[in-house]
Amino acid sequence: MERREFLKKIGSGVTALAIDSSHLLPSNKPETLGKIEELLNSDYPFPYDSDCFEASERIVFLDSNKASLNIIPKEGKSLDIKLYHSVEDKMRICGSRIFYSVNDTLEIPIRKIFDPELYYRIEYKESGNGSWKSTPKRTVKTPNVKLNDRKIEVILIGDDHTPDDADLGKRVLNNPNLIKQRLSGEYVNLFLKKLIKNPKYVPREGSELAKLMNGFCLASTIRQIMANENPDFIVNLGDHRGGFQYKWEGLGLKKRIEVTPEEREQYLKIFRVGTRKMLSALTPQIPIYWALGNHDAESGHESTKEPATKYRKKFFKLPGTSVGGSPDENYYPIRWGAYEEDFLIQPASLRKRHLGALFIVLDNQRYNPMYPKYPNEWTLGEEQKEWFKEILKYEADYKFVLFHHVLGGWPAGSDESIKDRAYGRGPLFNHKDYAEFYNNPNLVEQVGLTELMKQNGVDVNFYGHDHIFNAKKIGGEYNGKNMYGVCVGSTKNKGELKWYKGDFWEKYYGDYGEYYGLAQKADFWGPSGYTKLTIDKNGLTIEYIRSANNHPLTNIPSEFKTGDCISRIMI
Repeated sequence: MERREFLKKIGSGVTALAIDSSHLLPSNKPETLGKIEELLNSDYPFPYDSDCFEASERIVFLDSNKASLNIIPKEGKSLDIKLYHSVEDKMRICGSRIFYSVNDTLEIPIRKIFDPELYYRIEYKESGNGSWKSTPKRTVKTPNVKLNDRKIEVILIGDDHTPDDADLGKRVLNNPNLIKQRLSGEYVNLFLKKLIKNPKYVPREGSELAKLMNGFCLASTIRQIMANENPDFIVNLGDHRGGFQYKWEGLGLKKRIEVTPEEREQYLKIFRVGTRKMLSALTPQIPIYWALGNHDAESGHESTKEPATKYRKKFFKLPGTSVGGSPDENYYPIRWGAYEEDFLIQPASLRKRHLGALFIVLDNQRYNPMYPKYPNEWTLGEEQKEWFKEILKYEADYKFVLFHHVLGGWPAGSDESIKDRAYGRGPLFNHKDYAEFYNNPNLVEQVGLTELMKQNGVDVNFYGHDHIFNAKKIGGEYNGKNMYGVCVGSTKNKGELKWYKGDFWEKYYGDYGEYYGLAQKADFWGPSGYTKLTIDKNGLTIEYIRSANNHPLTNIPSEFKTGDCISRIMI
């Protein structure tokens, strides 16, 4: 049966937003240069001092008033470290600490943060030797923001699939140094340095570097964020660096079936430190959070789960039990702008409350069988599900749920010809979405979760996994407003043309327009891009921004350049 005949027979059954580029023109706006300008005027090695550190420091907020600063000394080095932090741009010091002979990861809490910005810098030297050096001054937006004063900006990235740069037979490298940099993740910074010198740089076709295009596209995305964005924080929606066991041999490691437990532990440490290396241009000044994907080594059935969790918590700390999240920090809340103005005023009834935004990060990988065969086998697990029900009750001006993919999806694999599994693919949220597959769609956990989110006023579900940008109205009959499902796109190099031609794909996502053609109507956009959420007193704006030059491997029209807004939705 032809695809369109099949679709005519089964009907659409969904409400989708058509993303029409005809009213959007490439912005071609001049770059602000932002943090890049600071780097160009600094003597500090970019993006970190590799003689003393394995990666840049990373700051993250664990709750509204507490940050954590993570520092990784270079292996084999012992450092003396001073931390200075302040709430004023002039760096009037309101906190300073010194740590001697640090030779392992150092996690430094910074507490009692009530201002909208935090400033800090680190001084360091080899223990017992040499003079003190200093990082540049770091400026960090904090959760203590009022929407009447400034907007909140959040960037959502996902599915960089950088381990795909290790495909055997397609991307075999000959340069020993480049092989080493690919394994460590440092090759992303190699690309980033080239892009900072020349924003139009693209690896020469046929060169060794042209075999590493997912890393190039991630570097281009990082450069775009540094040049033109100033987000409060970033959320990575998964499939980043941690797992991809079937790529290990291509990275120069052993096959997964040959790896000992000790070697597996060593590999996961390399991958988690590699995450920090890849993101080192951003982590000192922009908090980055993580929603775990199916390729991030922590799915419930994977032998890598324990070491992957161990080293994520060591090198990429996330909110945990202190804010009601999981002990493994795999699901947790982020509250931004959630504080009380004039909190010392008594009585409490006279205070002006600013509830801000609540972001709920879920883990939809850890609690499932190895390959769920049917959509109803996908689950959050009982403990996470009960936690989710409670956290949804929190008061907030806006609520968002973030996860790698829906808890169900259409009953097929990544390739729709595979029928023995349900891959979590597609924007299937509602009862009616699953009516084709079940007499009782309530068997699918996502259906109940969707109703629960509607009842508790969730504004948007953000997810990744499908490597496109697409926005869909899910409905909101309980609160009079529409809840949305937004797939946030992918930074990777190549769009999935084979996926786009599938019957389920066209039914639920629509037409892809042209694969590298002229500007025209399309129902979704492929890579390379990221999603920006802006929250202000007027509401929500969601934009998909092109983030790399990946012609001709996408359905994004060629006239849209890096930095251009391809689609804009206002809620």
